[in-house]
Amino acid sequence: MQRRKHVVFSLLILFMGLLLAWRILVTGLGDHYTRKARLGDAQAVDSALLWNGNQPRALYLKGRLLMETDPQKAIDLLRRAIVLNPGDAEPMQVLANLLLQSGKPDQADSLMVLAIERMPANKDVRFRAADYWMARGDLDKAVQNWAAVLELDSDQGKRIYPLLANLAENPATRGVLNRLLQSPPSWWNGFFAYLAKHAERLETVVRIATLRHASKTPLSDEERAMLVERLQKEQQWPEAYLVWINGLSQKQRRYLGSVFDGGFELPPGNGGFFWYFPEHKSLIVRRKHTYGGEGEKSLHILYRGQPTPRQQVYQYLLLGKGRYVLQLRQRVDRLRISGGLRWVVRCAGENDRLLGAVLPLVGASDWEMQQATFEVPDAADCRGQVLRLEISDGGDEYPLVEGEVWFDRISIRKMS
Repeated sequence: MQRRKHVVFSLLILFMGLLLAWRILVTGLGDHYTRKARLGDAQAVDSALLWNGNQPRALYLKGRLLMETDPQKAIDLLRRAIVLNPGDAEPMQVLANLLLQSGKPDQADSLMVLAIERMPANKDVRFRAADYWMARGDLDKAVQNWAAVLELDSDQGKRIYPLLANLAENPATRGVLNRLLQSPPSWWNGFFAYLAKHAERLETVVRIATLRHASKTPLSDEERAMLVERLQKEQQWPEAYLVWINGLSQKQRRYLGSVFDGGFELPPGNGGFFWYFPEHKSLIVRRKHTYGGEGEKSLHILYRGQPTPRQQVYQYLLLGKGRYVLQLRQRVDRLRISGGLRWVVRCAGENDRLLGAVLPLVGASDWEMQQATFEVPDAADCRGQVLRLEISDGGDEYPLVEGEVWFDRISIRKMS
């Protein structure tokens, strides 16, 4: 009797082992074919379900394959996949679209909301949700999902910024950006930079900036600089100057004049009508204290004897019609250059007409004063100007320059 019980128990253990092995084999083969199906092998979907009819991912993939030919069968398969794996948002989103097509919008909407709750930090899920809500005409929810994607990965701006810009360009849809305008997210400056550069109409950029300015969060320096840059590009020089000057600090306002900070007491700014210091391996541009300089700093440029760009330090100006005199102090130390180095005033923008220039620098000298008179015409293409240090003559596109120069107390005074 005892022997018989032992045999029965052994057979039972053997049966359970075989059953477990079979289950492992079935599940393993089901998963194997599912992986092949996810890599694009459509035939592997049926093989996966043949070995494991309850493989949720295989059910989902099969449902997707039947969306066009047998939507009801696809709905059934997707529902089974969701029951078996309720944490996977992808079957929910596909099912939501099928339910919407079959005339069940309420169920579809609820399922899409549930999908986001299940996988809120998945970029693909968020993208699909945005597409769904755009198709439903709910722009607010679409923008919320695009915003979530950008919070997860700001590099997705190349896909999303053009979509947001289209909404901003249309007065009928601009309002959906209000929440972002009132409390700009971390990626906002990236979007505004895209808008300022690519918007078809200047009015769009100005309107968005105006709405931002009216919010509780002030315009950032980056936003202001990008707005000024677009205004300058559009030759709206007085408007650009007004936006720029309104962003200056009390300390910066002390250095206002026809030339801003002509003594180089402040670091170069970010766009607008600040000084622009170029970066190039052939030269070092910096502000330094030196003997004979006025104030704490002077502009110092060290040339390394390498091919050097012709256009260097510059600042945009806003001078009205009239006759002016440009004055500056300079010191030259062993400056070797073909042609010379000179400060010029030109019309800003595509015109680039030369209005005036001081004598070219070369060789060596102690501190000395230079000046030149010029006239600003009453012309639409010369509403803005640029004061710039340039290499004159020479012939080479990138001439060799070696030595040092110092500049201080640059000013422009109207004569008449």
